[in-house]
Amino acid sequence: MFIVRILGIVLTFVGVGILGVEILWPAESGFELRALGWWWAEVHRESLLLLQPAVERYLTPDIWDPGVQTILEWSAAPQFILLGGLMWWLGARARRKHIERQADRLTYRS
Repeated sequence: MFIVRILGIVLTFVGVGILGVEILWPAESGFELRALGWWWAEVHRESLLLLQPAVERYLTPDIWDPGVQTILEWSAAPQFILLGGLMWWLGARARRKHIERQADRLTYRS
């Protein structure tokens, strides 16, 4: 679960970085949190354009419109921060349980 915690920390930092960029360089219409799809298009438009056909072909077309498209329209910074925090919390929780199990094993052997 170490990898999950590290990935959670990285995602949280990405979210905070995006939030910092949003604050320091607001959109032309004023401050607004830009959508995940907007950021993805800025970073690598080709992969974003390939996402819809891939989801519709290999999964199901029903997933795209209510699911993936909605997530792409949500603000990016809160998504990264919440997902990163959740992953960090799950990784830390799993680590605590692992440590407790090891402690229980040691007490049973004594």
